[in-house]
Amino acid sequence: MSFQAEVLRVLIASPSDVKTERDEIEASIFAWNKRYAEDLNVVLLPGRWEDDVTPTYAGASGAQSVINEQLVNKCDIVVGVFWTKLGTPTLAASSGTLEEINIFIDQGKEVMVYFVDRDIPRNSDYAEIKRVDDYKAEYGSKGVYAKYEHSKIMDHLYKKVIDYKAKQPIIISSNGSSAQLTQTQTVSNVYTSVVSVEKLMLEDKFSNKELLIFAYIIYTENRRFGIGGVDNTALNIMKWESEKNLQPFLSTNYSTSIQNLFDRGLMKKIGTNLYSMPIPIYDEIRSLSVFMKERIVNAMFVVTIH
Repeated sequence: MSFQAEVLRVLIASPSDVKTERDEIEASIFAWNKRYAEDLNVVLLPGRWEDDVTPTYAGASGAQSVINEQLVNKCDIVVGVFWTKLGTPTLAASSGTLEEINIFIDQGKEVMVYFVDRDIPRNSDYAEIKRVDDYKAEYGSKGVYAKYEHSKIMDHLYKKVIDYKAKQPIIISSNGSSAQLTQTQTVSNVYTSVVSVEKLMLEDKFSNKELLIFAYIIYTENRRFGIGGVDNTALNIMKWESEKNLQPFLSTNYSTSIQNLFDRGLMKKIGTNLYSMPIPIYDEIRSLSVFMKERIVNAMFVVTIH
């Protein structure tokens, strides 16, 4: 099923010694799209100079100016990675990668910088490594960098996109679908999603099954539910119940609880008999106070097999 989405371009910037990491970052972007794009209505498009720049003669302006014009200036997020090389100097910076990162900094765009921490080859240029170390110290005095870990790229991109989305008002229509208001739109027939999960819990509004759905979402990170046998939701919940040593209390009858959450604005309909919990609600549930999470655990305890 098609869906509308905003495209954010992600520049992968690095010297030539981290091809493996460049490939991993690109793979993480594609995996991010598969996991989050539909729910966030955002698609991330990776950008690499070797794939996205057309051969052009730049004369005195230098090759980097071509890369900047054709690729760098069009991107919204930069992921910079360094290991043993800082890169080739350009007319404007100590390396092409640094020039690209500086453009993002100057334009107030999102910047993510990583340094690879693994054994250095014996034939490395140690003067070049010192240049990397000097830049690491310089950047660290003005911003926050991270040790490169492939497994964390998706989470970091998720945070960047959430920050981006938070700057724009998210609304939920009366039928549960999400949308965004522009300056020319009115709020007729829509309401801002101000439902507080914690407030509803304090008021004891949720049934035990609804709390179990929260527990299932927290433990599995699965926010999609099909009712009426349209997918494997029942089997997935049954598997979770078995793993947690729970009675088949939720898997045998969860559709009414999903409908209740939908009516409260905590679920949105994404297809025929298909529902998904919006990311802002999901984030709130994951960030509940310890006291509230204990209430969810207690709901599980009620149906534990003794």
